[in-house]
Amino acid sequence: MHTKILKNGTVLAFDDASATIKVLPQADVIIQGDRIAAILEPHQEADAGVLSNADVVDVSGHIISPGFVNTHAHTWQTAYRTLGPDTTLAEYFGWVSQMSPKIGEWTAEDIYVSTLEGYLEGINAGVTSYVEHAHCNWGESAMKAAFKGAVDSGVRVWWCYHPLPREDFDVIKQIDILRELKAQSSQTNDLIRMGLAVDGLDHMSDGQIQQTRQVVVDLEAEVLTSHYLGKPWPFAIGLPEIAAKHEFHKLRAPFIYSHAGFLTEKDQELLRLHDQYVSITPESEMHYGHGQDTSRLIHDQASIGIDTNWTFSNDILLQARLWLQNMRGHISTDILKRGNIPKQNPMSVVEGFLLATRNGGRSLRRDDVGVLRVGAKADIVCFDGNSVNMLGWTDPVAAVLLHSNIGDIKHVMIGGQFRKKDGQMILKIGDWDDISERFKQTSQRIQEVFREPPPLPSQIWDKYTFEDVKVGTAKLTR
Repeated sequence: MHTKILKNGTVLAFDDASATIKVLPQADVIIQGDRIAAILEPHQEADAGVLSNADVVDVSGHIISPGFVNTHAHTWQTAYRTLGPDTTLAEYFGWVSQMSPKIGEWTAEDIYVSTLEGYLEGINAGVTSYVEHAHCNWGESAMKAAFKGAVDSGVRVWWCYHPLPREDFDVIKQIDILRELKAQSSQTNDLIRMGLAVDGLDHMSDGQIQQTRQVVVDLEAEVLTSHYLGKPWPFAIGLPEIAAKHEFHKLRAPFIYSHAGFLTEKDQELLRLHDQYVSITPESEMHYGHGQDTSRLIHDQASIGIDTNWTFSNDILLQARLWLQNMRGHISTDILKRGNIPKQNPMSVVEGFLLATRNGGRSLRRDDVGVLRVGAKADIVCFDGNSVNMLGWTDPVAAVLLHSNIGDIKHVMIGGQFRKKDGQMILKIGDWDDISERFKQTSQRIQEVFREPPPLPSQIWDKYTFEDVKVGTAKLTR
């Protein structure tokens, strides 16, 4: 078994006893196959036989972090990038979502290269694991192209396809294809795991929900995911209670609720009772107007996601930073409104870091993902601690979460394989010049097709009235 050693870095290891980060200065990380075989501190020595046959990478001055976990993504949409900088959720559905009347304009090539480039963007930013909410469900070619993009990216993906009845693509056919894709990937690729997206449970009969549960069992799905906003949004109302009623918690697969900005006390109680997680997507929830009120009350059962990376960058570290500062500002403002002064900072840097790493693995019930410990998957990110914006650090977690940027990421390893080394991407398949040219062609064509959003109706979901948003009056002056 081939051995790699990351030598003499500051390791952000996970300590099970304290359930938090343990900083190990000048430590060596020994990787054999796709796992971490040892983490050695300066007073410990590696076996001479291991050292003699190992590839050694000197990471002196680097901070060695676990790879980041994105627990909510729609990566096939990457080619829309910059098309909708000011769009809202209500506009999104009829314009560029999987329900758009123009969705058939996407070819298999478009889906493939858009998906692939989106994952490569994430890898470049240190994202090593994804929970992909794959709602590319309007045809067989789109479905297979998106899956192939995941496989060819070299990233770790729980691919959660969303079966949806279509006029020319019925659900039975979709499930058959899922079985086919699962059989193919299980033989050749440990990085791709099959999950299932289960949007729409609130509109199903009891019998249909039981059929959905059976599909989960038949596919041996390793994770379930669903969009869930909560009231005042008029869809998926009471979803955790529906899932509990139908005993989804008794299935093998964990359940991740994406966004979950208006969790009730009952929702929170059920999530904790059944060890289910939410995926907070901070920038998306601000950008689209989802709203985000109560997820802050359940950080013990929360992780971090991106959602639509075409509207902002595919950088989980940035999302964790945004959520950290949003939480601090929100809670401190509440105290100030009561006429008092905040005595403590309401959220720590370590808590923000764990949401993007350890909690992502926990949401999947995987103790070997999102952590650096012996036996964990070798999904590793190395930050250059000597960069101009990180130089002088004494707290490595603060250096990563508050001061680093993508340019500081020198190495990214997924399953023991370098996907970025010395700042340069190492593609699993293909040539970057070719992929980038194909992506530009797809992006230009798709964005031209979808350039103009359709007008919004006078009401949405048959009863909800739009309200104009007051905007700032600041103007540029000479």
